[in-house]
This record gives sequence, structure tokens and C-alpha cells, in this order.
Amino acid sequence: LELLRHGEVPRHIAFIMDGNRRYARKCSVTPGEGHHEGFQKLEQILEWCLDLGVHTVSVYAFSIENFKRPAEEVNALMALARDKLHMLCEKSQLIREYDVAIRVIGQLDLLPADVREAADRAMQLT
Repeated sequence: LELLRHGEVPRHIAFIMDGNRRYARKCSVTPGEGHHEGFQKLEQILEWCLDLGVHTVSVYAFSIENFKRPAEEVNALMALARDKLHMLCEKSQLIREYDVAIRVIGQLDLLPADVREAADRAMQLT
């Protein structure tokens, strides 16, 4: 991070959440555990972006194609998304302090009701 501080920091960075299942296979853990590890790494990356002064971060986290995966994996991903959105809502003071705006876009009607509700709440808070 120190090295990055000496150069020009981009205003907008985008990330594609990819490779969590490959990571899970490599580490002999379930795909759900691989996705959980991926989200933990994303949290760390978001902290780095905040620390560096990156203004906008976009995350591509779930494709319609992902619904074709085994139900157990999709359910684990949905639960993870719901839980992380709830966690963000609990950090509302930090969100206000740094003027964070959360936007969940796409075909939200395809998501389970609890995930849609968590996304709506996170977007309303920001």
C-alpha cells in the first residue's frame, strides 16, 4: 500500500469476484467456504481502497449464470450476500462518515426476498 500512495491513485476501481470455487478446490474446502474467503478478501481490499482514497469501487459479484450452479452453492452465496449487506447496515456510522453509497443493480427480482430486503435497506441507508 505504501508504494501505491506514491503514485496516482485511480478515482474508480472495479473488481470481479471470480475464482472462489477454484480456490475452494485447491484448499479442499466447500465452495461456500471459498466464497466466504473471497468476501473476506474483498473486505480487506475495500479497506485498502478507502485508505488510499479511491473514490468509487464497483464489484461484480453475481451473474445470472451463477443461478445454474448447485442449489447448495447458490443458497450459500445468497446467505453470504444477505449477511454482508446486514453487516454493512450495522456500520452506518462509518458509512455516513465516508459518504459511502451502496447500489445493488441487476435483476433483483431473481434474488430471494431476504436478500432483496437486505439490499434495499443498505441502499436506503446510503
